[in-house]
Amino acid sequence: MPTALPEAPAFTLTCPGNDSPDREVRAIRARGNLPLMIDDRLLAEIVRGDLTESWETAVHLPAQALADMSKLAGGRLASMLEDNIGSADLTDVVSDAAVLFLLAMRRAGARTPDDIAPCTLLWDEERQREVVLKRA
Repeated sequence: MPTALPEAPAFTLTCPGNDSPDREVRAIRARGNLPLMIDDRLLAEIVRGDLTESWETAVHLPAQALADMSKLAGGRLASMLEDNIGSADLTDVVSDAAVLFLLAMRRAGARTPDDIAPCTLLWDEERQREVVLKRA
């Protein structure tokens, strides 16, 4: 049974593709890194080395630990974005967004960082979980 979409997601995380009209996104991709748009307000760059290291850590975590970490990162990120991203520590915002996104990709079946395709993650604050929408 498909997961219901949240009526009003607390935030979105989007991994744009190589065909993005945004020059910054294309530049990030050209460097071999992963672009991550946080709630259409902040473009983050996940450096390849950090991506690989985080991925290797996540591979060895049990499913319940992945779910718990996702819930924690999603809740923290929702709070920071709700309070005011301008006053939030951007390092914390990007860190929580990256953790949530990578764990969600792992839980969605990506076996390696190279399997991460363009997609959007919606955070359902009521259910404390993510919904991943893959681009066709």
